[in-house]
Amino acid sequence: MAVKLEESKVKQAVDSLLAMFQSGDLPEKAARTFINARAGYGKPSDKWSLGNRLLMLIAGTEDARGYQQWREAGRQVKKGARAFYILAPLTMKVTQKVIDPETGEEKQEEKIIVTGFRGVPVFRYEDTEGEPLPEVDYSPPELPPLYEVARRFGLEVKYQPFAGQAAGAFRPGQKQVILYSHDVDVFFHELAHAVHNTIRPLKGGQHRDQEIVAETVACVLCELYGAKGYLWHGWEYIKHYAGRDPKAALKAIMAVLSEVEEVLERIFNAAGMAADKVA
Repeated sequence: MAVKLEESKVKQAVDSLLAMFQSGDLPEKAARTFINARAGYGKPSDKWSLGNRLLMLIAGTEDARGYQQWREAGRQVKKGARAFYILAPLTMKVTQKVIDPETGEEKQEEKIIVTGFRGVPVFRYEDTEGEPLPEVDYSPPELPPLYEVARRFGLEVKYQPFAGQAAGAFRPGQKQVILYSHDVDVFFHELAHAVHNTIRPLKGGQHRDQEIVAETVACVLCELYGAKGYLWHGWEYIKHYAGRDPKAALKAIMAVLSEVEEVLERIFNAAGMAADKVA
């Protein structure tokens, strides 16, 4: 059943959203959350610095460990495999004189300082063989609204621990939505990208109009489904792609509003419900 946007709550939500963006009267932001491995299922790299996790991603893997760590996991580094290097800090304990801010007295305080870094060789999972690693389910306790829509568009939705990338990603070639957060607006944003791609093939990278379409759709869906605290993030995200100027951001939204409405229409048609029946 086709959704008549001009007569539905979707239209009302779009108008309400634009009014809030224009007035700047936005609800208080919610804290961003990212996925961490459950106890007992973590990888050594979960404790690495952001820089080292980026080095791992550049090496083309999502799991890298030292030689002995792979042996302890029941896997062996393949003959001829080459390590890549992450950086481990060299530290030392020093005693420093500090002034107590309350009493003004001078006292001695021990601190750990970083004196340099050393390279630590690690190997990619893809360069090992042996026992399979335990699979970990990172999905949220409750799946987000419209989760079934992703399935109806032939998408695989995967939740993964945060690895120093964006909060989510849409991979058109693999027909995958990758989520590093349980926040519902992240799912809505990546779902919007995937559905937008059915209207016209998306350009690679962070294209301004594509990002504004996806985030505006996500904000509308958050309004419709009562997901609080995310509109602030959405408005900041859109302004980022419009040079931080609120007027330019509103103008950019209006320029892609027809595509926003078409994405919403396709989402609700795939969900098999009229938009005016959304609680």
